[in-house]
Amino acid sequence: MRVLFLSTPQAKDLLPMVPLAWALRANGHDVRIATSGPALAVTGDLPAVDFGPADPGSAEAMPELAPDHRRMLWSRLHAVEEGWPVLGYVASTFVEPMTRAARDFRPDLVVHSQLQGAGLVTAALLGVPAVEHGFGLLRTGRFYDELAGLMPATLERLGLTAADLAAVPRAAIDIAPPSMVEPQEGAWLSRHVPYNGGGVVPEDLRARPEGRARVAVTLGSMGLIGPDVDAEAFLGRFLPLLADLSRRSAAEFVLIGVDPRHPGTGTLPPGVRYLREWVPLRALLDGCTAILHQGGAGTMLNALDAGLPQLTVPAVAPNFMHSERLRVRGAGWWVTPEGLDAEAVERLLTDERARTAAEEVRAEIAAMPTPLSLVGRVEALVG
Repeated sequence: MRVLFLSTPQAKDLLPMVPLAWALRANGHDVRIATSGPALAVTGDLPAVDFGPADPGSAEAMPELAPDHRRMLWSRLHAVEEGWPVLGYVASTFVEPMTRAARDFRPDLVVHSQLQGAGLVTAALLGVPAVEHGFGLLRTGRFYDELAGLMPATLERLGLTAADLAAVPRAAIDIAPPSMVEPQEGAWLSRHVPYNGGGVVPEDLRARPEGRARVAVTLGSMGLIGPDVDAEAFLGRFLPLLADLSRRSAAEFVLIGVDPRHPGTGTLPPGVRYLREWVPLRALLDGCTAILHQGGAGTMLNALDAGLPQLTVPAVAPNFMHSERLRVRGAGWWVTPEGLDAEAVERLLTDERARTAAEEVRAEIAAMPTPLSLVGRVEALVG
């Protein structure tokens, strides 16, 4: 069986799918990944195809959103349905490069990331089944049922109809812990197996320190704190805050994933450490007691798998939705960039109820089926 994994150039979309790709490969199937841009660096050493153009700044590498779409992306949305226009536009952008890669490989099955409509369209064009692979706590809902209405011009150009999309044999893989969000109806449940690429964890960070807390801090690229937040001013306030907390609480803060070009990361205050080399997040979290992050799906699931309480600073629409689920479950909470103060971080260090809830979710994840258990179901779907 030939299986094509389709991902946008965003590494966060591909990372959760790599363990299933490994499982299928280990069972003798021919697996290939088609993506572009930053995601090419996290293919898990599996055969990959770069469907992007020579110019990495072009629309195929990363879509340029219209002003209305950008406002939607940076808004606090409460449901995926509110972001359908953006998802439809992104799907239209990726259809042609993804189908080009698929026709070269001639797969028997397409596996694509959650809410990526181009994956379903590609499967429809090739006449093969499609599997949507979850990446967090979002719910697809009726997105694929409404997809034809979100990209009518694209489907017309390809000679496809809504009936063609509806005829594709489909399945969905749900990796969300059931206590965090209601299981997706009819989906195949699978545990989130953390994959963050390779890298070396410094020896002194492999185990939790005795007598003090260690907090991992990652905000993705600093742009993820919001388009209206000045990154330099934010760091100028944020880093001294961590240094002060380190003095008062005997806590250590490990800063990762921040662009080293940003001011402030060259001369860090005492108690704040910056890791310039890539470090696998999940492995690093074994030596941490809590995490502060941007609310991204992968970061959140890695932290839940480690059983750590979390404080998030969401700005992008999906991160708001993930962070609210975290708050409702009790395994953490979220604040705005303006609300990120000493009190919020101190609570992260001391809230035992959040720590207990995080441990409960960790045990829940450990009890979920592994990607290996899905291989037979995938084979049956293809027939």
